[in-house]
Amino acid sequence: MRTILLCGLQGSGKTTLIGKIGTYLGERNRKLAIIVTGKGNARLDEKSLPFEGISIQELSVDCVPCSLRFAVEKTLKDMADKSIPEFVFIELEGPTFPVQIKESLEHMPFEDLSFLLVYLIDAGTFSSEIEKLPKFIITQIKESEIIGINKIDSTDEDKVFSIRNALESINPGVRIFEFSARDNDEGFRKFVETLAGN
Repeated sequence: MRTILLCGLQGSGKTTLIGKIGTYLGERNRKLAIIVTGKGNARLDEKSLPFEGISIQELSVDCVPCSLRFAVEKTLKDMADKSIPEFVFIELEGPTFPVQIKESLEHMPFEDLSFLLVYLIDAGTFSSEIEKLPKFIITQIKESEIIGINKIDSTDEDKVFSIRNALESINPGVRIFEFSARDNDEGFRKFVETLAGN
């Protein structure tokens, strides 16, 4: 079970990304569970992803890390009782720490359980001045294995370059993708394929 923990501020494109990946996996008849903890305006449901083997659950948890950990674990167990997914996407928002969620799920008895920590950025609004970033954002970036710089069409190359430099100074060696999910460009397609393990 490939479990992807996806962090990023509201508006970074997390829901759009999960919808695109859901379509990508659904068209290939893969089983996918989606757990949404954010409160963004965009919403995913079975109507927007009309494929067999895709289940979606929204969590309403006051942003308390320990409560969220237990809620995610229970939700995943309940979803797996009905059908064990090949992929799990957990959308996290706000001051949550993906490593804590990962640690609470690692003991679950699923075959080939693996984790990927991903951070998504809106290039148009993200500050490359590290000293201005909240501590929880820096922690999430440090813990991430892959970072996606989304909405590069909404800003200039210099801003994207400065964001990349800031990310690499926070988390040296992290894999970084630059793309526009809205335009479904080549960078975004490579990002989706990487998250899907291809």
